[in-house]
Amino acid sequence: MLNLDKNKKYLLACSCGPDSMALFSMLNKEGYSFSVAHVNYHFRKESDQEEALLREYCLNNNVDIYVYDNKEKVNKNLEARAREIRYNFFNNIYHDSNFDALLVAHHQDDLIETYLMQKKRDLHPNYFGIKEFSINFGMHILRPLLSFSKNELLDYCNKNNVPYALDKSNDELIYERNKIRHEIIAHLSKDDRNNILKEIDEKNKELVSIVSKLDSCNIHSVKTLLSLNKTERIYAIQALANDCQIFKISKQNLNEIMKILSSKKPNVTLLYKSYSFIKEYNRVYFSNTDLDCSYLYVVNQGDELDTPYFYFDSRRDTSNRNVTKEDYPLVIRNALKGDKIKIKNYFKDVRRLFIDWKMPLSLRKRWPVIVNKDGVVIYIPRYREDFVASKNLNFYVK
Repeated sequence: MLNLDKNKKYLLACSCGPDSMALFSMLNKEGYSFSVAHVNYHFRKESDQEEALLREYCLNNNVDIYVYDNKEKVNKNLEARAREIRYNFFNNIYHDSNFDALLVAHHQDDLIETYLMQKKRDLHPNYFGIKEFSINFGMHILRPLLSFSKNELLDYCNKNNVPYALDKSNDELIYERNKIRHEIIAHLSKDDRNNILKEIDEKNKELVSIVSKLDSCNIHSVKTLLSLNKTERIYAIQALANDCQIFKISKQNLNEIMKILSSKKPNVTLLYKSYSFIKEYNRVYFSNTDLDCSYLYVVNQGDELDTPYFYFDSRRDTSNRNVTKEDYPLVIRNALKGDKIKIKNYFKDVRRLFIDWKMPLSLRKRWPVIVNKDGVVIYIPRYREDFVASKNLNFYVK
């Protein structure tokens, strides 16, 4: 019935509900090596009775059990915090006792329920429904019951005299999941279920195709992004964010970013709480670092500076940088508003120079200028998009 490896050692996440108790019984009957992990949250008055029932069943079947006795009072985000508590507990046991995989008793109703929630919220997940296999907290997580309905697992428990407890909070319609469970899934026919499962499969195949397409193109290019359809573009933006360890973009921010891509403005920066989205001519990217920076270095003749922003070696001939002996000591700093530089017989605003060079906005904030001892800007390195630094240069921007 279960397609698992009998040479491996499993940790079963068991709530004492009919789903996990059915899986317990199947594992035991088919001779798999496993132990049970249970969390007593103390959120409900029945929790101690459920723990006692599970302990007795483990004892009668000669199965080891690990129990976490939760003392934390959770007043908000109950479901999310409960998940954190149990997975931290599972993770500790899993690695301390060298289990091969964690077994979770998600079933077909959970799979359909998750998909319907994703659909209702118009989400663009990395996977539709629930994966049979995933890796989380460094654990291999298997869900061997995804082909079983909730009713099939209840029937299994009743026919095989498997004890279980029912969580009354699952009947409360204040939770969106419960509403979908009782008002939609409970009334699905077999054909309805099969049609939804087919739809989930098609959605995931489409997602594989999208990911494959994005892997073969430059998603940092505005031109490329605008050539994609809306769904592909959303996944491309999420991929850019993930590269910068930003895993959640709100729908509002996503809509703002989509507008920026179509904007004719060459340089746009959207600042959010923990990250920035930056458009620089044809290039876009996310950043979770502060783009504004200020620095100043004093340089005497004979100094070598290797800074996070530039490299400068004044031990060598620097006449190619318009620097003479009489200019020392120099100041090398980021360009500031109001800076001007003399070109031939007139002064040009440095900001205007950057615009002419089509320099990305983020670079303008940290681009170095060389100032002589009289406070005059005497040199600015030329911006080139295809610039590659070489070892023989006496000055270059990083």
